[in-house]
Amino acid sequence: MLRRHLPLLLVFLAAPVAAQALLPLPEIVRLVEARYLGRLIEAEVVRGRPHERADIVYLLRWQTPRGDILRIRVSAVDGALLDVDGQGMIEARRP
Repeated sequence: MLRRHLPLLLVFLAAPVAAQALLPLPEIVRLVEARYLGRLIEAEVVRGRPHERADIVYLLRWQTPRGDILRIRVSAVDGALLDVDGQGMIEARRP
């Protein structure tokens, strides 16, 4: 899963904007697990959108217990949850 996107990650790490330390993926997963039921099925490292105020973002595909797929964007620098999209996101939210 992550191995497939390793070349992309290496490109970002070589870019000047990536001089910031990135949080490791397992830490990002723990942050998301604290808020949503389910499991990680895919992760990518992508550039942040201008309105997100994050240069580098983890884009996660998260499968809920019901089988719905959420797309979750998390800042790779500080772990801030930037966006959650997908059917079933309300039901998957932890109390």
